[in-house]
Amino acid sequence: MREGIALLHYSYPPIIGGVEFVIEGHARVLARYGHRVKVITGRGEGEEKNIKVTLIPEMSPAHHKVRVINEELEQGKASDKFYKLKEFLYQKIKKALQDTRVCMIHNVMTMHFNLPLTSALDELIRDLHKRVRFYVWCHDAALTNPLYRPGKPGEYPWNLLGKFNPKVEYIAISRPRKHELADLFGVSPDLFNLVPDGMDIKSFLDISDSIWRIAWDKGIFRDDLVMLFPSRILKRKNYELAMKITKEIKLLNMKCRLLITAPPDPHNPQSSNYYKDLHLLRQKMKLEEEVIFLDDLKGEYGLRLGHSEIKSLYRISDLLLITSSHEGFGIPILEAGATRVPIACSEIPPLLELAQDKALFFKLDEKPSRIAKRIVDYLDLQPTGALFKRVVSKFDWESIYRDYLQDLLRR
Repeated sequence: MREGIALLHYSYPPIIGGVEFVIEGHARVLARYGHRVKVITGRGEGEEKNIKVTLIPEMSPAHHKVRVINEELEQGKASDKFYKLKEFLYQKIKKALQDTRVCMIHNVMTMHFNLPLTSALDELIRDLHKRVRFYVWCHDAALTNPLYRPGKPGEYPWNLLGKFNPKVEYIAISRPRKHELADLFGVSPDLFNLVPDGMDIKSFLDISDSIWRIAWDKGIFRDDLVMLFPSRILKRKNYELAMKITKEIKLLNMKCRLLITAPPDPHNPQSSNYYKDLHLLRQKMKLEEEVIFLDDLKGEYGLRLGHSEIKSLYRISDLLLITSSHEGFGIPILEAGATRVPIACSEIPPLLELAQDKALFFKLDEKPSRIAKRIVDYLDLQPTGALFKRVVSKFDWESIYRDYLQDLLRR
């Protein structure tokens, strides 16, 4: 078990809020990688056994004591109530930090919603910084937002919101915010780390566990083009053409994948022989990395290609590719339409009838190199696919951990 990490904010889910969702994402991915995670907060619930939630109700701006103090502060007054609550919070949080070595404070040091808490943390940083590494996450800043007009910015405790503390490491969530905070504190932007916010792509898109693992392990989210061919292993599916197209896209210096879902039919020797032939062709064309037969991964990933997995495959793919020479209908066309996945398919009557002018059609005798170029040009006109790739590869919590959090925690 790795070192203890505390995440600190006014509230935590199920309380709804952007920062709350970020902290939940951090907590889950940190726990997944073996860290002891504690959330110190005023409101919220712990639903996962490997994430401990320590509630200190007075941390919440909604607490009645904080509301009374905020009313006094709006009149420009910091009374005894302010200092008593500050001392109370100091002692409570100090105790909560006893078994931690890293504390990530989200928004509290630059927002005015609970200034006794901000003040208590300022003193805790002063007293504990040699034992605890403090990271101050700046999502927002009251002193740079015209919608907020906190009391007397040049006087205590309001001046804490514009105080740069060299005993902590600062985190900005975007480059514009980084420069905004640098101007506020009067320091160089280089003193701020950049860690973008993220999201739980797997949960948001309801991607199955097995497909998610395959996608990350095989680097699929970092590929330029992922093509899906969901069908049975039959000669009329013309997989050879799909593989030739894949080869030509590779020759365009693009990282591409062709995902083939179907297993061979155990009751049909021709199907099994065709499946073996396709593997030999893949080897001959040197496409072992680019062409993935998902049935080959069943044992390693516990993969069962049911309804959930097929939907998941559409959600991680950039294109439905069908190279069939004959079809009776073409259900994948409907599936792609339902999931808004672009389509490139052979120009045969059933597929023409289904997709009409909403797909890229190619003739079966068209050169694979020309089809490949047409596919690339077709997708270039649809930037949502490229944006999806960017979001998943850079802003999923797995990416945030590997690209940013892991490095911070090694320091």
